[in-house]
Amino acid sequence: MTEHLDRRTHSTTRRPQPRGLRTRAKILAAAATRFDTEGYSLASINDILAGAETTKGAMYFHFASKEAMAQQLASDWSTAVHKAFSAAAGEPLIQQMTTVFRSLARQLESDTNLRAGLKLTLEPSIDGAHQSYMQWVDETSELVDRANEAGDISDTDAAHRLAWNLCAGFTGAVQASAVLREDVNLSTRVEDVLDAHISAIAAPARNHHRIRDLGDAIRNTKLATELIITAGDPCL
Repeated sequence: MTEHLDRRTHSTTRRPQPRGLRTRAKILAAAATRFDTEGYSLASINDILAGAETTKGAMYFHFASKEAMAQQLASDWSTAVHKAFSAAAGEPLIQQMTTVFRSLARQLESDTNLRAGLKLTLEPSIDGAHQSYMQWVDETSELVDRANEAGDISDTDAAHRLAWNLCAGFTGAVQASAVLREDVNLSTRVEDVLDAHISAIAAPARNHHRIRDLGDAIRNTKLATELIITAGDPCL
C-alpha cells in the first residue's frame, strides 16, 4: 500500500503554543478556501495571508511555502480516508465500501480543508501529493479484492477496475458540484456513483443467492409433498 504523505511543514523544532496553533489553523483554512475555489496555481500567498489576517512572518513560521500548505491538506485528506475505512471495519464488505464513500461525501460537504485536500491530491505540481490519492485507491482496492474472494462480487474486468472507478467518480462529483452549483447535493451524487458501479457488479452475486434460495424453497416444497403422500394424508 502507498504510504501516507508525511512531510514536515514546520520551519523549526519548537512546539507551537495554543496561540500559534490557532494561527496555523487559520492560515491552513484560508489556504484551503483559496485552493478550493480558485485552484492551486491561482491562489496567491497574499490572498491567503489576507484571508488568515496574519503576516508573512507568521506564515513562514508554520509553513515553508504555499506548497507546504497544500501538502499538509493532502495529507489531512489521506488521514480522513484511513479513518473512514477503519470506522467501517466489521461491516459486510460491500457495505463497507458504501459506508466509506458516504462518510467522505458528508465530510466534504461541510469541510473546506478536506475538500481542498482531495482536489490537491491530483495537482501535478505538488511534490508527493498524488500519493494520498493512490493510498485511497489502494485501500478501496484491498476491500474490492476481499469482496471478490468472498464471492460478494463477480470476478470480472469491471470488478478489477472498481476501486479506480469509484475514486474517480467520487472526485468527479466533487469537482462538478463545485462548478455547476446544482440543487443536488454531493451526497446524492455520490449515491448515484455507488449505485452505478457497485450495484451493477454485485447484482450477479445477489441473483445467485436469490436463485439458490428459490431452489431450496422448491426442494423443501417437494420434500413436504412426498412426506404427505407417504403418510397417506386423507386429503389426497
